Amino acid sequence: MIKKLIQITLLTTTLFSYEIVIDKTSQAPKVKWGATFTRDNAKEVVVNDKTGLMWQDDSSAKTVERDWKGAKNYCQSLNFASYNDWYLPSIKEMETLIDTTKYNPAIKDGFINVASSNYWSSSPPVVSGYSAWNVNFKNGGSYYNNTGKLYVRCVRAGQ
Repeated sequence: MIKKLIQITLLTTTLFSYEIVIDKTSQAPKVKWGATFTRDNAKEVVVNDKTGLMWQDDSSAKTVERDWKGAKNYCQSLNFASYNDWYLPSIKEMETLIDTTKYNPAIKDGFINVASSNYWSSSPPVVSGYSAWNVNFKNGGSYYNNTGKLYVRCVRAGQ
């Protein structure tokens, strides 16, 4: 085990020193937080293995932009991958896609059609009924907005 002594001197009224031991012989275990996602290349969808939610991941997921009302209508009328029960996801559903260990795009493994920008959710914020929550897949943040066109990614309940 390799030890390194790092001395931190704080000039207040007292001098402190701390020993930080770094063990370079061991590796931190790889931990998977939350659900994993499985991609079906033939259908161009990604399935959340925990919830069963099936996410649209074709080229439209990185090119289609709508206002909020148009995004809801787009998903409700989507006939894709032999299914016609798609809907615009809630903010909680959208946030399950965020991977905060990544940047540009900050999205879980399995998704390949991603614009590093904002995607609508169906959830209006508490403060205003005229806005809706959205997720930015460049940095993984959640925001609310009421103007303009944002990207659209639809979801369905799955099996």
